[in-house]
Amino acid sequence: MKDLFDTPEVIEATNLDYLFCDQINNFAHLITVETQTKSQFVDTVKRNYSTDNPRTALFVQSIERSVFNTIRLNRTKSTVLFNQ
Repeated sequence: MKDLFDTPEVIEATNLDYLFCDQINNFAHLITVETQTKSQFVDTVKRNYSTDNPRTALFVQSIERSVFNTIRLNRTKSTVLFNQ
């Protein structure tokens, strides 16, 4: 019998910056159902918004301070998923 703790999948922890959590709704339209790496998401934000804008610059900094590898939406586009 297979032990429940013998799963090959490793769940990686996330640690999201407070400002990132506070502002993600304003940038959620840039997240897709396709998996993006953290650096791809930063590039997407920078490509769509000017980092000369203080709010955008702070959001980019909050992404960089946050600990996650990937970001995407679920199929129904109702939830942001990290590291999946």
